[in-house]
Amino acid sequence: MKISSRLRLCLFAAFAIPAFAMPCMAQNIRTVLFVKVKMGQEDNWKAAVKDLVALDKKCGSKEGQTMWDSQTGPAQHAVVWYSSKWKEMDEDDPAMKGSEAERARLFARLDSVTESLEYWVDELQPDMMARTNDIPAMVRVGRVRVLAGKMDEVEALLRERVIPAIKKSGATDYGYAEARFGTPTNEIHSYLGMKGWADLDGPIGAQKGMTADEYKAFLAKLLPMIESIEWSLWKFNPELSYQPQSK
Repeated sequence: MKISSRLRLCLFAAFAIPAFAMPCMAQNIRTVLFVKVKMGQEDNWKAAVKDLVALDKKCGSKEGQTMWDSQTGPAQHAVVWYSSKWKEMDEDDPAMKGSEAERARLFARLDSVTESLEYWVDELQPDMMARTNDIPAMVRVGRVRVLAGKMDEVEALLRERVIPAIKKSGATDYGYAEARFGTPTNEIHSYLGMKGWADLDGPIGAQKGMTADEYKAFLAKLLPMIESIEWSLWKFNPELSYQPQSK
């Protein structure tokens, strides 16, 4: 989709992230839109998003997106979709041709109940991922800000220590992405699939795949190279998501 079409869809429609949802092997560009809805307008916003999903389904759009609801931090939603190439940002979905007027009406509805938007674009690193075709019920999202000049060292450390530990832990859904647009480029954004809150009753992710001493040694190397770490939890909303039917 073009910016005039796809970006507008996000700007007015809000989340369709796992992004957090799992990309196919070739889709390494991840776009995430964070949407805050005006107070008292959640029902109207959700109704408009459902109508957009229904329109995508009716037209047979091949471009999917997933909706996630925040479980921590500010009350907001996130829309996530993936692209294989940057030029896809300029391309319209041919399946949606003829639906412009209806889409414009839906965008207007969404615009009227949206308070604010934040737009990120990341680049996933395919060799630093674990993924299945299933969308997890929840995800833990990490936002790590790296000290200037330390990005290469941090990436090397995560590649060496975290990725093997993630695989050893049995995690089925994990992604590592580097910020490209919308946030400082010294940020790393990751996600870890979860079944639910109960996963937090014990170690998860890399910590689960390391011994206590290994994890302590890992933190001792990592922490001096980073400025901050932020964790947030998101829940998948299937009713407000659209996934094209595979042939």
